[in-house]
Amino acid sequence: MAQQDYNPQLKTWQRIIPSREPGQGHIEVPGGFANPVWQTRSSVPGPFELELVEALEEVFAEGVTELGALVEGLNARDRHDRNGQPWTQESLLQEMAVLGQ
Repeated sequence: MAQQDYNPQLKTWQRIIPSREPGQGHIEVPGGFANPVWQTRSSVPGPFELELVEALEEVFAEGVTELGALVEGLNARDRHDRNGQPWTQESLLQEMAVLGQ
C-alpha cells in the first residue's frame, strides 16, 4: 500500500474548541504509537498554508510572542490573508481556528 501525505479517513472535530474533559476528542491514546504528521491532517497543505507557515516561522524567529506584533510581522512581509487583504488580529485568529480543525 502506498504511503499518503495525509489521512483521508480522519474524522473532523465536532467543535472548534476541544473538550476540557479528559480523554474526549483524542484521535488515539497519546503516546500509544508513532503518529506521523500526515496521519493527522485531512489534506495536503496548499500554497497558501505553506507560505503562511514560512512567514510565521520567520516572525517567530525574530522573538515575536504577541498577537499584534505577529500580525504586523506578517503584513510587513506582504503575507496577506486568503482574500489578499492585510491581516488583522481577528482575521488571523479566525484563520488559525479554521486551520486547527
